[in-house]
Amino acid sequence: MYLSPQQMALADQAITETFQNCSIAWQAIPHWDTGDPGATKVRNDVVNAPGFIPIDTADEAFQVTLVQTADPTSDALMNEIIAATTQLAAVFDDAVLNTLVAAWGYVGTFTGSQQGLLNALIDARAFVEDHGFRAPSCLTTNTAGLKVLSSLKYGYPIVDSLLGTAHVNSLHRTSKWYQLGAAVKEDGSAPNTPVQLPVPAMVLLGRRQLIPHGGAYDASPGEEPVDLAVSVKPSLEVLGETPPSQIEMSVRIRYALRVKDKGAVAVLVGDPVVP
Repeated sequence: MYLSPQQMALADQAITETFQNCSIAWQAIPHWDTGDPGATKVRNDVVNAPGFIPIDTADEAFQVTLVQTADPTSDALMNEIIAATTQLAAVFDDAVLNTLVAAWGYVGTFTGSQQGLLNALIDARAFVEDHGFRAPSCLTTNTAGLKVLSSLKYGYPIVDSLLGTAHVNSLHRTSKWYQLGAAVKEDGSAPNTPVQLPVPAMVLLGRRQLIPHGGAYDASPGEEPVDLAVSVKPSLEVLGETPPSQIEMSVRIRYALRVKDKGAVAVLVGDPVVP
């Protein structure tokens, strides 16, 4: 036994709180416990097309010394666990957000102008509302999209008025959703090697119930068109001793993203931002 029951309880509490604070998907999408840690599949509950989807695993391994486990304050151990949990949240978000953006029910485009963005957001709002999702929506955007949303007019950012018009009460930013392209030189010619151009991208997620910003992990998933089926919540796993006489541990989660109704997922893509 490498850790005492008290240390395990303290570690799992730290993991839960850190994961809640760091994960976009955990804050934006309600989840429910399958009650079966060994499950390999879960029902998808897709409207008019029921079936099953596999449960995925994400984990982040790390190593600690015996001295760290014997620290009476557990500070050194908690630092390692929290760092690994932060990395796990990033890996988890990558997988969930990429799956979500691929499960679109509507795709719209917009230009970099404020009016073009406003029109696109209203069209996305109309799409999810026409499918019955009239509660305030959740918008996730990348860094380039946040810059477009936060552009200034008369010295003030326009983000609040845009999100109010789009009926959005929750905004999250991710570093994902980029596209390869070729930037243009000052003389109008293309560079010799392609570069990565940031493309403003947004996913509007419709909802049936009022969920506060960042509070989806406390919301009921039953009414929502997108949820997370979780068979193993974010928690610590002690794997054992390694050859250098350290103890290998892992922070893990087992889950499945369920898009039950694509009518709640609207994707918006803007023009590439050329530096």
